[in-house]
Amino acid sequence: MYSLYDSLLAQHPRQLTSVECAPSTIVQLHRYFEEVVLENSLNALVVESIPPAEEHQREATRLNQLVEVADRVFLFIDSGDTLSQQLATKNAAGSAPSIIEHPPEAVKERFVVIADARFSALLASISGESDHSASAGDLVVWTFEPDVVYSALEYLMARVTAQHPSHSASFARAVQLSMPKATSLQLTLGVTTKLARLLQEQAEREIAVNRIATAIRDSLELECLLMTAANELGRALNAKSCAVRVEGELVGATKTSHYFRAEPIVSNEEKAQLYANVDLVRAFVAKSRKSWISDGDDMIDNKACAKAAVPLINEGRFVGLILIESDDASKVWGENELLLLHTVSEQLTVAVKQADMFAQMQLQALTDPLTGCYNRRSFEMQLEQNMQLATRMRQPMSLIMIDIDNFKHINDRTGHFTGDVALQIVADTLRGELRAVDTAARFGGDEFAIILPQANIRGAQVVAERLQKRLASTQMPGYGLITASFGVASFPQHASSRDLLVLAADRALYESKHAGRNRISLAVNEAPGLVPHTDSQVETLEIVQ
Repeated sequence: MYSLYDSLLAQHPRQLTSVECAPSTIVQLHRYFEEVVLENSLNALVVESIPPAEEHQREATRLNQLVEVADRVFLFIDSGDTLSQQLATKNAAGSAPSIIEHPPEAVKERFVVIADARFSALLASISGESDHSASAGDLVVWTFEPDVVYSALEYLMARVTAQHPSHSASFARAVQLSMPKATSLQLTLGVTTKLARLLQEQAEREIAVNRIATAIRDSLELECLLMTAANELGRALNAKSCAVRVEGELVGATKTSHYFRAEPIVSNEEKAQLYANVDLVRAFVAKSRKSWISDGDDMIDNKACAKAAVPLINEGRFVGLILIESDDASKVWGENELLLLHTVSEQLTVAVKQADMFAQMQLQALTDPLTGCYNRRSFEMQLEQNMQLATRMRQPMSLIMIDIDNFKHINDRTGHFTGDVALQIVADTLRGELRAVDTAARFGGDEFAIILPQANIRGAQVVAERLQKRLASTQMPGYGLITASFGVASFPQHASSRDLLVLAADRALYESKHAGRNRISLAVNEAPGLVPHTDSQVETLEIVQ
């Protein structure tokens, strides 16, 4: 179907200039045109196309207000849209709006035409998703020139006559009674000023979205991303405050960042109140998965305020929210503002998912997939860090090397699957017996290593004895009891460096295996270096079963 937008550009190519705008901006442009009628009580002819809306209550309230003021209102509404059922208002003359239904598959266009003796205006747009444009935004034209407005009315009159003959007589009569004449400069200037300000706000919001997208692309640090999002949203929407929260399995601990226009002179009470509001709103958006909006004329906690919140949803799961607060008592959230919140919420949801994937990749790079313990590479990194800390703090640190006894026999007798189970049992035993600050790693094959910060040789011996007893009493299905050999060394008593400490513990482990397995051997050499290995350098402790 040939659109009003196309028709106007074909007839008035010199008078009209097409501009690309976000759909939410075009919605707000329509509102500004309508406000001229409402604020000045114009008995005008108003013709609008109304695309399907998610929020019918707001749309119906706005249109009913327009019907009460305007003389004649014609609304093109998609057939099947229930919005027409909520338009029950009549104007002072007793006239109700004329509903002209058009098929949902009609070209994606939107327009508003206003004709009055003092004011004439039109705005027509077409979706960027149509064949007319390859752009992401919609293309729009607007003008206040009476001759262009009359061309639009002529086109619409022809369309109504051809497609909706039952409305043709009333529409033609309305056009005759509302012939556009000279437009009031005052009215035109007022709406033009609003349009300029709206386009500037759109540019600022696009900049905010781009900055957030850049932060997501350049960094995987969630705290940094949340702070950027809160600051950009707060400034773009001229908000009193803004909070961004993420939570759930993907991020572990709950993380919240905030923005205050009055920073840094914000009291702890104000911050606490903002976080309390986040908790209150979360209860709704986490359950409903929908936006929560409170305009300035709503009363919350006996205070006139305006708040809006949108959830962050990842694959159907609630992972956080954005809460924006305005101190403008008359604030009514515009669709373009809500669209900005939804756009940022989608960006943050992607960021949360990316951060989780990055964390999983890091975990996979540092852990052994079979046992869940640290791998050899991460063990060496952790040992170096603990060694540096122990040196700086002048504290001891111990290392235990563990080797499963007769592991080859387990594989040969029962198969490699049972061997894998044995490795997992040992890993679970280590995690169950160690402190949070201790590090268990799969050193290689059937060998494990344990780093014990702030533990001297006797403390490490106690840990080794506990582990040895726990393993020796563990029954493995399909095989029997598991035993292991242990080698224990301590810094700075037995070694002065990371490599020497590993060598000392490994020699002690060798001694346990050489002496008959299922034993604990302690390195006895003194730092700073190790001399060639002899039996006198290792103290072997046999645990009597």
